[in-house]
Amino acid sequence: MNDYQRLQQKLHAHPAGAPATPTFDKILRILFSAEEASIAAELNFVLMPLDQIAQKTGQPADKVYKMLEAMADRGLVYAKPDQEGNPRYCLLPTIPGLFEFPFMRINDPARRDELGRLWHEYHREALGNEFAGSKTPQMRVIPVQKSLPTNMEIMPYEVVADMINKARYIALADCACRVSLRNCDRPKEVCLIFGDHGRFLVERGKARSISHQEAIQVLDQAEEAGLVHSCNNSMDEFAVVCNCCPCCCTILRGLTELQNPHAFARSGFIVKYVPEECIACLACLEDRCPVQAISEDDEGVAVDSQLCIGCGLCVSVCPTAALELIRREPVPAIPASGRELMGTILVEKGRLEEFIKVNQS
Repeated sequence: MNDYQRLQQKLHAHPAGAPATPTFDKILRILFSAEEASIAAELNFVLMPLDQIAQKTGQPADKVYKMLEAMADRGLVYAKPDQEGNPRYCLLPTIPGLFEFPFMRINDPARRDELGRLWHEYHREALGNEFAGSKTPQMRVIPVQKSLPTNMEIMPYEVVADMINKARYIALADCACRVSLRNCDRPKEVCLIFGDHGRFLVERGKARSISHQEAIQVLDQAEEAGLVHSCNNSMDEFAVVCNCCPCCCTILRGLTELQNPHAFARSGFIVKYVPEECIACLACLEDRCPVQAISEDDEGVAVDSQLCIGCGLCVSVCPTAALELIRREPVPAIPASGRELMGTILVEKGRLEEFIKVNQS
């Protein structure tokens, strides 16, 4: 087994997965040199001190440090020093990580196009259904805030602005999906990353630090452009907020392209249509519904509740009360924490023991 195969196997142990295909092997060989792959294959998903990595590789610490730093600068491994400032490193999963981070502020059009083509091919042949290969989705839709009803109790994790205002650190980066595929001209700098991973991307020149107010402005820009807010499927805190289009974005394309029902969790709301309030302006049909749950009919519009994902993009542009969000029944269950989410997915995919074993190596 070569180092690229070893690296692939470790990446596949993560809940996001990384199925072995010739396409993914090509991706790894573009991202990592042979020597870098030999070092990355010794990492796992737990931060490891430099001296331990050097010992595992059998190479001098200063050489290993330079190579790990170069990989971290390109968004291939995660780096975070300990409290004394000593360097530590670990693997990044395929999503979010190896796919997205190298595309953030990429300066090589040829490399961008080649990687974009390969990731698109890999998504269709393996990664899309692997990422959505568990009953519990890794991501969920969160409604546009202005579409939320005011006459019912809304949970804190359902209000995107409230969750953002709790964030310790916010970074803003380019959407890797639209950078790589370039299937539309919607805004690109709309990817929000929170906490330590956001700080890492800023330190490595992949993103910029923004305030809570600026993050809310990004959400407003995304809503105006008809982009769907999606976040990690847990109640505790945001790790990421993606603003997705159905033509480029990995998360939405899991449903629109691959027809995978577990591509993401729908929000806790669904659209209700009140025909007597409809003035047939058709604003809700102007690139608002990403899943084509709304269509024109003789009396105005028709809503397919089976397709609705509860993003609220149609409601936010409706000038009357013809469209409104109501509670979805049953309300989708949401794991309490990111840790619970990952553990649940690992159990559902039958990889919990493998993941534990990888992180003990």
